[in-house]
Amino acid sequence: MIKRALIIILVLNSIILIGVPAGHGYLIMILFEFISIPTLIKNGFDFQKEYPFESSLILTAFVSLIGKLISIVLLFSKNILDKKNWIYIGLTLILISFLFVCYGAWNHDNFLFAITLGSGIPFLMYFGRVLYLINRENK
Repeated sequence: MIKRALIIILVLNSIILIGVPAGHGYLIMILFEFISIPTLIKNGFDFQKEYPFESSLILTAFVSLIGKLISIVLLFSKNILDKKNWIYIGLTLILISFLFVCYGAWNHDNFLFAITLGSGIPFLMYFGRVLYLINRENK
């Protein structure tokens, strides 16, 4: 049951819409995660002062990718509840990246914030369900 919930939470986080304010439109989180690896290899942790929100999206997507990779590796574990702390670390990284994207969108534009938060509400709801399932299985 927990493995199925982790898969659903990974899918829900991957389809969160992120608006790029410089007129580039909207992308889903998983595209930013795949873009983050070559960009970080090419440019490093380079923050542009002209576009602070766009340049921080790459680092945020990389943090989300690390959290997702931790969660995916845990899916192949026989007894997933023995690695409860790793589940919390992976979920925390994914949640932090989502909150950071929402905070950046809030500072930039209210419409971007509404789109990002609105597409992330199912993720937040299922995040609570995963925490409930982990705590219920421990008792």
